[in-house]
Amino acid sequence: MGVCVFGALQDPRKEVINLRNLFPTRIALRLDESEQVDMVLGDGARDRGAVADQISPLPEVGAGVGYVRLETVPEPVRVRAAYVTDADITAMSESFPASAGGVAA
Repeated sequence: MGVCVFGALQDPRKEVINLRNLFPTRIALRLDESEQVDMVLGDGARDRGAVADQISPLPEVGAGVGYVRLETVPEPVRVRAAYVTDADITAMSESFPASAGGVAA
């Protein structure tokens, strides 16, 4: 049996998760200030290429973009999750309606 724990915060300047240094994997999405990058990913992460403060606020450009740093690897990696718009979700739900039992046909 395994256990997975997630800790999330919106403002890295606030000490709302006092054990955050114990999380081995860190993910930074778009941040407001360059100093916040090192707060989230660790000292020197921005100098090593994690420019999370430069991720575009436009959903078509910056949605899903982030930087990941693993505990044993000091170099952050740029990642991107799929961006699905509300229109995409509506189109999928119309194309693949759920059956009466709640399972897509």
